[in-house]
Amino acid sequence: MSAAEQGSGPDVDFVTYFGHRLLAKRDGKATEVPVSELDGKYVGIYFSAHWCPPCRAFTPLLRKTYLMLTALGKPFEVVFVSSDQSQQEFDNYYEEMPWMSIPYGESSHRQGLARRFSVMGIPTLVILSPEGHVLNTNARAALIRDPEAARFPWEGEEERYWCCSLQ
Repeated sequence: MSAAEQGSGPDVDFVTYFGHRLLAKRDGKATEVPVSELDGKYVGIYFSAHWCPPCRAFTPLLRKTYLMLTALGKPFEVVFVSSDQSQQEFDNYYEEMPWMSIPYGESSHRQGLARRFSVMGIPTLVILSPEGHVLNTNARAALIRDPEAARFPWEGEEERYWCCSLQ
């Protein structure tokens, strides 16, 4: 769905899709926080898994861009949506990430997001506006072309490609 196809209301209700609580890194530890911490921020929904080599290659690039944007005071948050096959895989992979995550046990929220955004493969990065409008359903390509985020939030810069099929 392109930005031009968006209506006036939000496309994503954060509580419906993420639940009431997310995991966030606080002093290096994963801690539950209210989903309201996303209010007023651009949100990158990052579909990924440790077992996927292209995901493991993309995560450091996303991390670098995320840390740069947040250091510049940009209102940006990433929410990791895991396709890992066990809690242990999730825990090990999430240790590398400085951003938020849907708890691994919340499979209904993870699956609902994958359906909502028609995620067919990973890694996939979806960008939402602070109002919840979908700006880009595959921002991975845009971020690879623009790692310094000069064109952030990459609205309308969609190019579909992914490496690990989920089907």
